[in-house]
Amino acid sequence: MDCHEATDDRPAADRQTTEVGEKLSALARPKSDHILDTCGEEPDIGALVRFATSPGGLVNDEVRGEVCLPGPLLLGYNPLKKAESTETAAWQHLPRHKDEDQVRLDVDRSFTYYPKTLLPVLLLRLAAQDQSEPQLDRRKGELSAVITTVLRQHPILSYFQGFHDIVQVFLLVLGVDHAAAAVSRLSLLRIRDFMLPSLEPSLAHLHLLPSILEAECPKLRQHLSQTQPFFALAATLTLYAHDIQEYSDIARLFDFFLAHGAVVSVYFFAIIILSRRDELFEIPADEPEMLHSVLSKLPKPLDLEALIAQTVSLYQKYPPENLPFRAWARISRYSVLKTTVRDFRQQTLYDGVEYFNLQVAQLRRQQMRRKAMATLWKNRRSGGRLGLAIFAGRDLPDLQKTETSLIMANRGYDVVVDVDDNEGDLGHTDLQEDLEFHSSNFNDTNHSKITPDSTYQPPSSSSGSSKRYLWTLSFYAQFFAVDTSHVLHRCFSALVPRRPFLDILDGNPDLYGPFWIATTVVFILFLTGTISQYLASHHDKAFVYNFKLLSGAAGLIYGYTAIVPIALWGLLKWFGSGNAPGESNIGLVECWALYGYANVIWIPVALISWSPISILNYVFVAVGFAVSALFLTRNLWPVVSVTEAKVSRILVIGVVAAHAGLAIAIKFLFFA
Repeated sequence: MDCHEATDDRPAADRQTTEVGEKLSALARPKSDHILDTCGEEPDIGALVRFATSPGGLVNDEVRGEVCLPGPLLLGYNPLKKAESTETAAWQHLPRHKDEDQVRLDVDRSFTYYPKTLLPVLLLRLAAQDQSEPQLDRRKGELSAVITTVLRQHPILSYFQGFHDIVQVFLLVLGVDHAAAAVSRLSLLRIRDFMLPSLEPSLAHLHLLPSILEAECPKLRQHLSQTQPFFALAATLTLYAHDIQEYSDIARLFDFFLAHGAVVSVYFFAIIILSRRDELFEIPADEPEMLHSVLSKLPKPLDLEALIAQTVSLYQKYPPENLPFRAWARISRYSVLKTTVRDFRQQTLYDGVEYFNLQVAQLRRQQMRRKAMATLWKNRRSGGRLGLAIFAGRDLPDLQKTETSLIMANRGYDVVVDVDDNEGDLGHTDLQEDLEFHSSNFNDTNHSKITPDSTYQPPSSSSGSSKRYLWTLSFYAQFFAVDTSHVLHRCFSALVPRRPFLDILDGNPDLYGPFWIATTVVFILFLTGTISQYLASHHDKAFVYNFKLLSGAAGLIYGYTAIVPIALWGLLKWFGSGNAPGESNIGLVECWALYGYANVIWIPVALISWSPISILNYVFVAVGFAVSALFLTRNLWPVVSVTEAKVSRILVIGVVAAHAGLAIAIKFLFFA
């Protein structure tokens, strides 16, 4: 019998679904042809991004996974070129990963439920074939193989529950041959923050939400101010694969997310919140538990195309670097939120590993600071330790926070999920209902994110390890962890400000630059002050050096640079500038860095102000005062403006007045 005359033995419902799917496919074919034209040896990534963002995304799985593999291309992986080498050893021969037991448990719960009416034709056929246990076991084996391959090839990664939801989508779209390579790039370059040994970088994503809401709808942000944004954790952690049941919607959303930077996922959730503002305003603001419960569940149905279009518009209207509360500046420079802003597709897996290690080192330093602060808070009645707390420049824990918030604020915690064996959407686990937190141990080379048999333990009251960190040089060395290029760049930015200096600090303020700038100013003031005195002296007798100028310069510059920032920081804390969403608006070390780098203008001023012409000295000092005062007010205003309007004005006037006092002292003490 000719193949074209073969009878179709499938049920009538399946044949009808196939016919409908083929008609829809015919309508989408012109776009598919355009997408195919962009693929090949030299793919047009810009065109793929536009197609993935436009309505319908990359059309269907035939285009996504079987023809030109645009998904991997959007991740920077070209299967045709295979330019980036990956581990070639079979995963079975690689050392076992620490989280494989949890992987096995999650895989066993995968492929549990499919909303078949929404599946593409290809997957509908596969689903019809996979009703038998052997076929289902085969798919679970493939999923386990992909996850295990990625984890064994990159053992630094920490598995999190929900990762299997993401990998399952890649497996269904790309097949087992290409899924592992694509997921490796995804893990190291796109969701790296979620695979660190601590949950803290993942929570940093969520703290962008209040700032986005503040930019678009301050009233809604204020209404949700008592509700921590942890309601968005499950969705953002799994790229919404955990919360959206319809496979076609998940695949469409992945088209959009892979085409843009990682921060777009947060903007997408902000749009979902904004779309529910009427519903949220009906719930009293003083019922954060109710608001959390509502926000933790996505509305159904989701108009994905409208939400995607609104997300693009919101991102363009309020790019992350322009968000209020300095939210973007507080994101680690090594976070995927920042490393994917530009074209991350040029990054390699080795770049991802390097970023991973830098983030771990940064988290370790932060954990050391928090342990020290916990010890200092416990012994807060001791004056000496309070002094060290001031030096560390970090906020003491707020004892009024909830127990969970206090734990997260003081220690790095990891996610563990207890799951319900009787439920499963695409193998989902209930991240919202059963989220627990466990301590990270950065000193353990096998620090794990999944410890299913452990239970919550409150922070230990022992302060032995904190004291060890507190009294070692390594604790304070973190404030000097910059290189010459960073210091020079910050000095230039202080002299020629093009963008907010606190954004340039990028959450990594240093004391190295401020110390040496102040020291340089001290010695130049002594030198040029001595020259000025020599030129003004009578030469009929020997000139005597006035070393009081040196001690006076040291007292003036060091005292001003150290004490004024402490006073300002204390006032900001007292008047509530630190109550912005997320974290304190500015830390003490940032205040010191800001004032320290503001002193850089006094180096050229001091070098040219020894002239015997008094009016020139006045002009030079006035210029130095104007430049540095403008630098300080420009960068401090976004911080102090969070307080009441009257307080803000008083603080700014106080900053300018104190700086004017410094300029006057420099003029009359050294260049009179």
